[in-house]
Amino acid sequence: MTAAHIAMSLTYRGEWVVFMAANISVPIISLLIWRTALANGAQLPVDEQYLTTYFVLLSMVTMATSSWMTGFLSRDIRLGRLSSWMVRPASLLLDFVANNLSEKILKTFALVPMVGVLWWIFRDSMRVPSGPGHLAVFAVSVVLAAVLVFTIDILVAALTFWMDDVMALHQARLIVANVLSGAIVPLALMPDWSRGFIDLQPFRYTVSFPVEIVAGHLSDAEILTGMGIQVGYVVGFGVLARLVWAAGIRGYSAVGA
Repeated sequence: MTAAHIAMSLTYRGEWVVFMAANISVPIISLLIWRTALANGAQLPVDEQYLTTYFVLLSMVTMATSSWMTGFLSRDIRLGRLSSWMVRPASLLLDFVANNLSEKILKTFALVPMVGVLWWIFRDSMRVPSGPGHLAVFAVSVVLAAVLVFTIDILVAALTFWMDDVMALHQARLIVANVLSGAIVPLALMPDWSRGFIDLQPFRYTVSFPVEIVAGHLSDAEILTGMGIQVGYVVGFGVLARLVWAAGIRGYSAVGA
């Protein structure tokens, strides 16, 4: 199924380059703004090395952890297209997994050279991981973040079984997630009074935490604690999404179902 989606996506090869150029432009603009602020004497709780590493890695992490399933899955439920999948040996969700993987594979080929160029340009300000262990933990954290985002997408889309339209809820969630995940502003720049909430809320573990493993000064204990919290959110949201999806399937009724 993944191979089939790759074959379909290769029809629009140039599109992925355009998408990834757009994906990397916002973090780079943000990086230049924050570096300029530091150069002009702004007092920030992080240094230039942290900001540079954070924003250079941000485009790669947001791509690797992103999911665009809610709108399509909600449409398939609402229009009754789920019916044809209910008589197949594979779940519709598996098809979305295959689509997600295929597009990320193609996007990786387009994005890695761009990130490599940025890494070389800002190489004097980049923080290099202390060893292969940090890189391995970073990779595992990115995978967990991707699973977490995907399960949240399933949870929101599954509400279509009981609601006429979940897109307003989906858009509200995206707005909140962009702020609280660190995709717009690094969470390290959030005010001190919000630290407890910021550090523990689930959206941190969809983008910011994986980047912090490389860009930040997290101790081994902080990384271990963060990984535990991330795994807990993956399991918690996964179980909740499974229960909501199963309840929706049991009560699902549409033409041909």
